[in-house]
Parts: sequence; structure tokens; C-alpha cells
Amino acid sequence: MFTGVSGITFYEKELNFFCKLIENSRIRTTIISDFRKTDDIDMGIRRTLGLRKDYEELFFRHPKDQTIIKLKDSFGCRYFFLPLPDKGQAETLIVGPYITDLISKEDIEKEALSYSLSAGVIKNIQKYFSIVPYISDDTFINLSVNCLCETLFKTDEFVVENIQTEDINDISTLILGKHTDEADSPLVSIQMIEKAYEQENKLLDAISQGLVHKAETFFTTGKPSDMLESRVTDKLRNAKNFLIVLNTLSRKAVEQGGVHPIYIDNTSSDFAMKIEACQTTEECDELFFSLVRKYSRLVQKHSQKNYSLLVQKVITCIDSDIAADLSLKTQAKLLNVNPSYLSSLFKKETGVTLTDYVNKKRVERAKQLLKAGHTQIQNVSQCCGIYDVNYFTKIFKKYEGVTPKEYRESKKA
Repeated sequence: MFTGVSGITFYEKELNFFCKLIENSRIRTTIISDFRKTDDIDMGIRRTLGLRKDYEELFFRHPKDQTIIKLKDSFGCRYFFLPLPDKGQAETLIVGPYITDLISKEDIEKEALSYSLSAGVIKNIQKYFSIVPYISDDTFINLSVNCLCETLFKTDEFVVENIQTEDINDISTLILGKHTDEADSPLVSIQMIEKAYEQENKLLDAISQGLVHKAETFFTTGKPSDMLESRVTDKLRNAKNFLIVLNTLSRKAVEQGGVHPIYIDNTSSDFAMKIEACQTTEECDELFFSLVRKYSRLVQKHSQKNYSLLVQKVITCIDSDIAADLSLKTQAKLLNVNPSYLSSLFKKETGVTLTDYVNKKRVERAKQLLKAGHTQIQNVSQCCGIYDVNYFTKIFKKYEGVTPKEYRESKKA
């Protein structure tokens, strides 16, 4: 949520780089000039719980020149406050919130119930901790902040002011000490819900672009099954239900990413069976990561969004049946276009000729079959749509540098 830098400063590039780096860890960076105009530094949790006074006392602070404030609040959330020099008005860069100690839903419920907090309050706190980034070791964050401060202050001699409030018991006392109708209201949890959906949309966007590394950054909050909102009392069933929804949403995301349904269907069906086969929440957690990576890589491998509809149809036809007649003449006839036009268009968009593309696909399929078992070379050749075994051997060696037989033998070693 980096708001940008107003005006040109000597450190603008460094600041933008720092904010991008931190945000890739899913930690927010925000620049504020007037603290009275925002109530979202803590992602809205105090507003949700009606703790305005606590919010003002905690966050309405401008760090002194060449001073960093390191803050740990009553929720165990950590922040950095950095003054930005050379500005027309005083501006503060805020990094956070994030947590370094994982807090499960059960921990929150147990603690909150001991103080007789209402179900509405407990639910809002649980939802908050499901969206706050978890960093098991924040050494990298600390070093990054220190490096930025050396640039901002043009010296490594700056002051670090540590502020730490009481633990979550203090929050419980604050809530109990006021009328909690506001905290119980379903309307005040809207922002928490919006934040959760925002994270979900970012995850699906990363999947639709095939950005595996970016998608994986959304898993810094510990085990997915510990972070899920309880829709049913059975924790395993709750995790499975979430995976079913994620499977459906991911399927639509990769379709938007330009992947044809023929590639999606098998993946979706495979995960549907694996989900129901899970016996523990730990298996669900493993499947959660596997699902996101698999769908992201599906986009990397099969996205056709940069191709014209005509070329998309050709590629889909090739991938759907590698053993079929995939010659240029046959493809052009099926699509009712001129062979020369199709050849030129395919080469222009893919960078290779249609024949070369088909041969590479057939060799890739042949490699899978050769590694899988002891099928005769002639049968492998036929399964790949090449019925002359000598020609098949020639094509295979052209792309792999060895004959099919030599390739098989090398995989046995």
C-alpha cells in the first residue's frame, strides 16, 4: 500500500526500491503527513473494536529527526516509523504491521474467552490475525530499515527508540472497559472482510499470471488450516471446504490467464480427488501449497493469451492429440485458411515453424514414454504420431543429441 513520494528527493529511488522490497513480503508501507486523517495504520482493527483512544495514543507520533521508532503493540504486531527528511511538510514512513510470533485461532479464542469477550469480538480478532503477515525471522526487515536510514540521514549514527506496550491482555481489558455494542456490530467487521478478499484477489491474480514466487509470498502466515475462518466445527472438513473453493477459483484464474480448458480440466479433477482423500489438516496444508504452485505453472506452460485466436486453436489441437495428423496442410484445412498464411502467422507469433513446434512436442512426449517403462521404440514412435521409426530416431536425435535407445539407457543409470 505504498502511497508514493511527494516531490523529488535525493533518496527517491532508494525509497521506492525499499517499499517494493518490503511489500513483496506482504508487509505494508505507508507515508503519512497528518495522522489525524487516517485510522488505518493498524489495518483497522482498533476502529473495528471501538478502541479509538488506544489508536491515538499509540500511532499519533512523529519521530524526531534521525530517529527510528520500533513499535510492538498490544496485539504483538510490529511497526517501524521513519521520518522522511527534505520534505515540504513532515512525512513519516510506516512499515507494518507484521507479527513474528504465530497466533492461532485457538489461541485467540482461548485467551478472549477467559475475559468473556463476545463471539463477534473474537471473530474480528481472528480475522485480523489471518491477514496480518507473519515473518518468522524479521532480521531482513531490520537490516533493510537500517540501510534505508543510512541513506535518509546520510549517516549510520541514528537513534532507535523501542516502544513496547502490554500483551493482548491489555487489549482485552480495554475492550471490557467500554461498551462493546460497536465492537459486536457486523458492520464494523466490513474492513476485515475487505482485507481478506483483497489478499485473496491478489493471490488469484498472481496465479493467473503464472507468478509462482509471488503466489508463494501469500503463505507467510503459517499453516493455512490454522488461519482459516471456521465455517464448520470439524477442522478437517473446514480445510477441505476451503480447498474446494480455492480449486474452483484457481481454475477460473488460470482460464483468465489464457489457459485453454483442456489443460485445466485434468488438473482440477485431480485436485478434487486429492482434496477428498486428505485424512489430516497437515495433508490439506501440503495440498494447499501444491495446488497454488500447480495452477501457477499451468499458466507458465500453457498460457495462450498473447496468441491470436487462430494460433490458439492450432496449439490446442496439437496438445490435445499429439499422435494426430498435425501437418500444416491438415491444420489449414481444418481451420479453413490458406496454408501459407497460417505458416507465416504461426512463425510470427511463436517464433518457430509449425513443423518445428510439433516435432518438439512429440519429442517431449517421447521422453516421458521412454522414461516410464520398456515400451518398444517403434510403439513410442507411433504414440507420438511418427510411424517411420527411422525418421522418429532422426528427429529425436536432432533435439536431444542422442537416439531414443541411448536416452532410455541414460535414464536407467
